[in-house]
Amino acid sequence: MLKLKRVFTILMFSPLLAIAQPGGDLGQLELSVTDKYKAQVADASKILDFPSFKDSTTQKLQVNYGITSTPIEVRFTPKSLPPVKIAQIEVPKIPRGLVRIGYGLYNTPLAEFYYNSGRSSKYSFGFSGKHLSTQTGVDDIIFENNGMSKNELGAYLNRFYKKVAWQTSAYASFNKVSYYGVDRFSPRNITQKVMNLEPDANWYRQFGISTALVSTKAKSMGWLTQSELEYYNLTDDYASMENFVKVKNHFSIPAEDNTIETDLNVTYFGTQYDSIQQFNQGFFTVQAKPKVQTVYKDVRIDFGLNFYNNSGYDTRNESTTNKTYFFPELKISYPIVKDVLTTYGGVTGELKHNTIHTLVTDNPFVQPGQMLTPTGTTDIFIGLTGILSSTTSFNLKGGFMRADDFLLYLRNPLYYTDTVDGGVNTIYDDMDIFYAKGELAVNLKNNLQLNLAGELRSYNPELNNNAWHLPAFTAELDALYTLKEKIKLKSKLLYVGSREAFEQSLNNELESKLPAYLDVNLGVEYLYNSRLSAFIDINNLLNSDYTYYLGYNTQRINVLFGLSYQF
Repeated sequence: MLKLKRVFTILMFSPLLAIAQPGGDLGQLELSVTDKYKAQVADASKILDFPSFKDSTTQKLQVNYGITSTPIEVRFTPKSLPPVKIAQIEVPKIPRGLVRIGYGLYNTPLAEFYYNSGRSSKYSFGFSGKHLSTQTGVDDIIFENNGMSKNELGAYLNRFYKKVAWQTSAYASFNKVSYYGVDRFSPRNITQKVMNLEPDANWYRQFGISTALVSTKAKSMGWLTQSELEYYNLTDDYASMENFVKVKNHFSIPAEDNTIETDLNVTYFGTQYDSIQQFNQGFFTVQAKPKVQTVYKDVRIDFGLNFYNNSGYDTRNESTTNKTYFFPELKISYPIVKDVLTTYGGVTGELKHNTIHTLVTDNPFVQPGQMLTPTGTTDIFIGLTGILSSTTSFNLKGGFMRADDFLLYLRNPLYYTDTVDGGVNTIYDDMDIFYAKGELAVNLKNNLQLNLAGELRSYNPELNNNAWHLPAFTAELDALYTLKEKIKLKSKLLYVGSREAFEQSLNNELESKLPAYLDVNLGVEYLYNSRLSAFIDINNLLNSDYTYYLGYNTQRINVLFGLSYQF
């Protein structure tokens, strides 16, 4: 059987051997089979790490396609819009005039009137007048009254041309002040003044006019954008006289990508004192103030120079002076949060002229015949301004100020024995001032408006022991509230800290420090209709007994009521 299997195997492989072997004698071949046939698969080996596949059996068909639009009929008809009604609407009439009349305690009459022209593209004009006086109301003074009177007249005319506007205004004022500052409980009263029931008084008469050309279109006057002339004349009952002239010009000078904003001003004023002290003073000042503004990476920079040349003369010692002032002008602001919070800082300076007009406006009790000296100040400051909400904004500022010839008010501490000088005198001193102040404004739906301001100052004079009559702290609150468009409420609270009035060693019979005070004013106005309203003003609501300047006490509570009419 085994031999038969061998023969069968040979017969099966013999055709293969015939194909693979060339013809000829193959010789002898012996084949031995020891076991059954077992098929095996050899181990696979990777030839390529990333083989490529190519499908050679599938053929992609080329497809050509396009999109064509076919309109579809829409059966919809929109409704026609109604025609717009064009109506002629009358422009609301703006009142041209206002008249206010009132009367208050202590024989206090009030009269005011204002009139302005209607709308016009060619001109506008108007005029006004005001009277306010009072006779009594100050307690514990040796005089029966403390008469005061303020009277003002004003008018203006503006003419508008194609490229410029001509603006002109004029005014006249007649003001009376009483030197009533002698209290009844002075250590030693003067018999002469006790018998005289009317205190010494003074009338100040002032007439002024100003006229200006203002450019309303770019380059209509070249580099000049505004030119103004201002003049006034002031006299009083003590034969004092002051003439003041000022010419102001503003130029916008192009400088490549920037513009140099430049002020060029010339000022002259002369004063004459012929009653108490016979002497004349005069000053001539030229001011040049160029300034450039630039912005670099949200930082706004304003820098320039404030230059003054001031010449003066004084007939008492036949002397003339000439002095030049250079003040830097630099302000840098940076938005910490855009449109929300901005910080700023810089240094500025100016020269301020002290005139009879500025003195009596600031302190009506100033004695005539005072020496006039300009005050120069340099202010170094830093601040922060921003908004706390959509209705509230604030501003904080602090710094250091250097003042040369700073104006101070000082009264003779033995004023009740002085038969010559009934008022307050002026002195000048160089001083360093440190200050910090803040402002807060609130506007709620235009019905309630609040403005709060406060300032803290530290004075360091060089010649005097103190900054006479100047408080270290002041604060003010203004409020305005409208109730249902019918009632308007307004109030003002003023707090003034204590002040040193004189050197205590000069008079131990009086207290040298004037106490702090709070002055509260309240006003109520009822709008009867668009034309007629009634008002009540209450001054010194708390009936505070405080002192303005040494010996000059305030008027007590005063109620003023009246009517207003618009036409």
